[in-house]
Amino acid sequence: MSQRLAPKVGIASCLALVAAIAFPYFVAPGAAVAVYYGTVAVPVELLDVLFALVAVIAFGSGLNERTDPPTVAGATVALGGVIALLTLWWALATSAAATDTLIQAARMDSLAYHRWVVLLAALAIPASAGWYARTVL
Repeated sequence: MSQRLAPKVGIASCLALVAAIAFPYFVAPGAAVAVYYGTVAVPVELLDVLFALVAVIAFGSGLNERTDPPTVAGATVALGGVIALLTLWWALATSAAATDTLIQAARMDSLAYHRWVVLLAALAIPASAGWYARTVL
């Protein structure tokens, strides 16, 4: 059961990360979101979305056994680790001023915790990939 549940949780984790990254675009003007995500020189949010969508495909191919499950487990652990490290770097580098700009533009105080929600969603990917690796190895 967990050999099929682990990749499903991985897919859900990846989609949760994509949704968390996209959320500010729906509630704030684009300029404020650009300041918020532009705190580091690398477009971390775009890389996270790209890697998360690749991980969705990998988890899906492992779930349907179109690819060797141990290979998929290793690939998703690596992708999840990169996603988690990139997101941690961005979350720690994001200044309070950038966060305040987003909060004021969206008029939502709950966005003060958004970067930590994104980090939590990012950390769920390598955790589920590790769980999947443990079940198939």
